[in-house]
Amino acid sequence: MHRKNSWKSWGRDTWQMIRRDLWNIRIVILVLAIYFTVAWYFLYTSCPLVLVTGFPCPGCGLSRAAFSILRGEFLQAWHLNPFIYAIVALAGAFCIRRYILHKETTSLKKWLLLLLIGMILFYIYRMIRYFPGEPPMSFYRDNLINRLLRAVGSV
Repeated sequence: MHRKNSWKSWGRDTWQMIRRDLWNIRIVILVLAIYFTVAWYFLYTSCPLVLVTGFPCPGCGLSRAAFSILRGEFLQAWHLNPFIYAIVALAGAFCIRRYILHKETTSLKKWLLLLLIGMILFYIYRMIRYFPGEPPMSFYRDNLINRLLRAVGSV
């Protein structure tokens, strides 16, 4: 009987923690939802660096890679940005530690730092090896800086 109540309590505590976490980041979720909606429907990309400069960023290809994983296109996801798998693993580790084991998650910061360093190093490699090439390692000429330069030049 005690075990059943402890599982019930654990499940209730977990859902309360998830709801509290989502509530605490509700503004971030709203801003991101608005940004991505505007980007997907009105702009040619959701990447701020591409929008402004035309150059890809270290995270370019991650959104498309995530959607590729959801469609079961695992090799396509790897081709777009292999770090999507590290991000999924880190997010999974975070969720397991926080919501299943109810343990601290600050120990994952070192893995996040390693992930970011790895992404930057891989970005440098891709820029040297593949830029300009096929998406996501392509240059977008219709970026904001080019638009502004054309507008100033025509005045």
